Amino acid sequence: MNCLREMVTALILVTCSAVWAADDTGGLTLKVQGDAKQGYGVVILNNGKPIAMHNGGGEFSAIFANGDRSLTLRQDDWRAASWTGDERQVILRGQIQSRDFETVIDVQVQYDVLSPQIVRKKIRLYQPDAYLLYYQVSNRLVPTEPPQKLWSFDQADCQGGPLREYFPAAGFRTKDGWTVGLLTDAGFRNGWSQIIQRINRVAGPSTMVATRETPDVNLYKVATREECSAGQYYVQQTFGELLVQGEESQSGKLVALPPTESWWATGGDVAIQKPDGQMVITGQHRRMNFSGMVIPVAVEPLHTYRVSFEYRSPHALGTRFWDVKDDKSTCGDLGLFEDNLAASPDKWRKFEGQVYVPSLKGNSGALVIGPGYNQDDQPVRIELRNIVVEQRPSQLEPYHRLEMGQPQEKTVFIFADNGVKDTLREYRLASQLHFADALNFRGGPTEKIVWADTMSLCWQAEPHVARAMCAPSIFYSAAGEMYLRDSFYSMSGLHNRELNEELFNSWGDNQGNDGSIGTLIPANVGQRERKSNDSTPQWLMWALKNRQRFGTQLPMDKIRKAAEYCLNTYDKDRDGVCWAEFVMGQDDVISYPKGTKDICNNQGVWAVTLRVIKELAIPGISETISEEHIRKAEDAYRSYYDPALNRMTSVRGETNAISFDAIWPEFLSLWLFNHKILSDEMMCNQLDRMPVMLPNAAAPHPEEGGTVRPILMGMQEQSPGWKYFTEKFHPMSSDDFASSYSDHRKDGVYYNGGSWMQIEICGYVAGKLHGWKRADKAIANRLWAEINTAPDFPTSQEYLATVPGNPEFGGHRVFAWNAFVLSALELAGLRTPDMDPDYKK
Repeated sequence: MNCLREMVTALILVTCSAVWAADDTGGLTLKVQGDAKQGYGVVILNNGKPIAMHNGGGEFSAIFANGDRSLTLRQDDWRAASWTGDERQVILRGQIQSRDFETVIDVQVQYDVLSPQIVRKKIRLYQPDAYLLYYQVSNRLVPTEPPQKLWSFDQADCQGGPLREYFPAAGFRTKDGWTVGLLTDAGFRNGWSQIIQRINRVAGPSTMVATRETPDVNLYKVATREECSAGQYYVQQTFGELLVQGEESQSGKLVALPPTESWWATGGDVAIQKPDGQMVITGQHRRMNFSGMVIPVAVEPLHTYRVSFEYRSPHALGTRFWDVKDDKSTCGDLGLFEDNLAASPDKWRKFEGQVYVPSLKGNSGALVIGPGYNQDDQPVRIELRNIVVEQRPSQLEPYHRLEMGQPQEKTVFIFADNGVKDTLREYRLASQLHFADALNFRGGPTEKIVWADTMSLCWQAEPHVARAMCAPSIFYSAAGEMYLRDSFYSMSGLHNRELNEELFNSWGDNQGNDGSIGTLIPANVGQRERKSNDSTPQWLMWALKNRQRFGTQLPMDKIRKAAEYCLNTYDKDRDGVCWAEFVMGQDDVISYPKGTKDICNNQGVWAVTLRVIKELAIPGISETISEEHIRKAEDAYRSYYDPALNRMTSVRGETNAISFDAIWPEFLSLWLFNHKILSDEMMCNQLDRMPVMLPNAAAPHPEEGGTVRPILMGMQEQSPGWKYFTEKFHPMSSDDFASSYSDHRKDGVYYNGGSWMQIEICGYVAGKLHGWKRADKAIANRLWAEINTAPDFPTSQEYLATVPGNPEFGGHRVFAWNAFVLSALELAGLRTPDMDPDYKK
């Protein structure tokens, strides 16, 4: 079966004896322009006609600084002294020299035509003279004729400026309908990241502040409307540029705020009053909305702003900083997420925060102050004074390291495609699919997109830390957070040994004194969240899988400590029954302070972990794990099957819910050991009783009645047999958490009936291996649904809401951990490992 599966000036191409004539055959080819005096550069031809060039005829621009940053060298539009090659490969060579530095930098730029639609460009720098130079490189792609428009991943008609978007891609569309795009290799190889915030422990665990050093702020920059009007069209990448904030003692520039007459209300019936010269927000908060007064603020991209105000309020309040248009519509949050500023009815209380503006899609920023989500249909009275917004001083400097004798390389890709429609969906599809093709990843559209999205989220951990990280999503990792669970799932779906071992070792370095592995590692601060969730068991599973796949030499001292922690935490009595204070899965925010032995997922994960510990051959430990011990753990997992219901119960005694969590451990056992714990009957019955949702006639198998199944759903006897959780009906959720289920606010969202592709397809694959006859159709439909349910977002999703009209649908796009699906498809025989370019036998 198929695998589920017009320029500022006319461009003059210099003709000289050293330049060969381009072939008029189809597709992309290369042509060298220039001479020995002017230097050489490359023009990209499409069907024999020039379509794009770099840096106005040069190849790149760069800035260098010496080790103490007292000397700076700027190189604009570098051209080569010599070249070799043909229409499919060109190698340009030359130097950059600096008397101040007493340094010669050797440069090589290599172009390769990878396919009729894709060209790869590599910029290589080398210097043997100085211990250290800092550098940044800018690669600008320029159309040879004025294009119809410029586009980016999040803007079908890009208004320009610096970009921080879901996926790093931008380009132009020619007047004859060709879409040209500029892509970058992954951040862990090109040395970039998308970190813009830091967790502020002083203010609270969920509070963020702007970073003092923000890397790669111009990773992508597109010509503005003003530049385009002047005939300057371009898309530019800059690698190794650091925005550094001034010291706290330095004064900034005050931003004048408009009069209150230009403020407006959002999310409720609130207004600004000015009795006795005071500013008072009054009115009525509307439930389910973030409400408050919107104060327009003139801000600029690539600047950090300090925001402060004083308030009095009998209730808690919230504040936001939005990107807004002149018509008062919002383009999204810029940051400053504060949802629970403490009530202060009598005394004036001061709030101070920071917000970094990476880019603007609207016309200005806006400070929002009000009750936020904190009051339910209650009168509002918030007194305000001394509202101040200050633009903080900053400077840009290079930060990538060019050390003596250590070459550095940046890799980018250019694609041209005349089959891309002029829609946001099509630009997004083209960006992801051509990225996967550029790196020779093979598979169906969803497989390519999942792989491309994961690679785009593999960044450099911090500006000065030479470690890779895997971000769950660009927004989950605005502060550089890497989570064990996400990195384990993401890496397990890739055959990249370098990434797997480096991230695995980072988590080993994070091991606590008791042997436990942490839940997350953020950038620029530490994190001590180590708890009895699934982090340590998954690290051991990762260890075993790395040994199985790559022959990895494991850090056995750390493996021993982790195994001892697991045995002493989850199985103190050595009876195989799992005890834990948290859910050992993705909903580990659910805690049991006194511990529990009643969670199906926990028991199954523990049974698998016991077998992992035995298989790891840890001297003095593995041999103590008997087959009888493992059998008891597996029996306890099987005991969650209710023969009367013909399905698994997710929590002991709770019969009103069904979940994929209950069969997740079965997939793990099959993936790691090809070992069945549950019977075929148990697995098939469970899957047959999972509700089928989101029917679509365009799906591969519409006859199945739907394209997805929910991760967790309430069950009832009345038709249709299932129901979303409510404020009153919420098995497996606390009363406090379930309050958010009121008024159908969360129907089909997240764990209330949301569809999560990774765990869902793993469940289908496990079912296939147990003989479930609907597996192939379920897998095909779910892969299709991932990129077709939300038409403008053909990306890897955190989850799909089964009520697409819900306003919370689609919180996190371009999501990494769905890469795990690739390994599941291999297990099912629907992919082969050699379809991944990093696979080595």
